[in-house]
Amino acid sequence: MANVDTDPEDAVTAACSVLESVCRSILVELDIPLPNQKDIQGLYKAVRDPLGLNPAKTGVADDIADDVRTILGGLNSTVQGIGALRTHGGDAHGKERGRPRAIDRRIARLAIHAASAAAVFLIETWQFKYPSRTLRAAVSPTSA
Repeated sequence: MANVDTDPEDAVTAACSVLESVCRSILVELDIPLPNQKDIQGLYKAVRDPLGLNPAKTGVADDIADDVRTILGGLNSTVQGIGALRTHGGDAHGKERGRPRAIDRRIARLAIHAASAAAVFLIETWQFKYPSRTLRAAVSPTSA
């Protein structure tokens, strides 16, 4: 959020990175190898089944199954959109000098809040599915 007004492209890239980090952490904790495609779409696909988030297999009561499938399908679209926006408008691939801003602060905020909601949902789903396990914090190079 600190960069949303001054560098919205960087803010979108950071938001996508947070979501990627949550997915990677879940895969590592489950001892599931990282997928060949390590972008957000590949990482999200890899965590969907172990977390029970495949829209085709909701595992919820019949009277809300269609509703949950719709939301999970929207979550998938959101994740894809965040990754695509990062690729096409973020700064992960560098920026040309003098290039006009590709992303305005409204869109950056939308991507940040969507990525945050998705990340929190993935963490809460992890906690629900694996209550006796915790996602470990990253170890800094100086404390290793």
